[in-house]
Amino acid sequence: METILLAVVIGILCIVCFFVGAKIGQKVVRQETIELPKLNPVEKVHEILEKKEKDKEEERYKVIAENIDNYNGTSIGQKKLPS
Repeated sequence: METILLAVVIGILCIVCFFVGAKIGQKVVRQETIELPKLNPVEKVHEILEKKEKDKEEERYKVIAENIDNYNGTSIGQKKLPS
């Protein structure tokens, strides 16, 4: 079973490598610049964390605005603020 799984995974990786090579080859033929992505994992993690914090803050403000719109003197219709 492991041998079959290994053969399938290696086959899929060969196909992926072929397509990546074809894409890079086309860029070379068209004389386009080939740029490697930044491979700094620390910066990438910081970007992801900042984006998550920004999304949480936007969601919080959205709920606050909805609560203000729904306010009628009681707590009916009010949503809980995300923490």
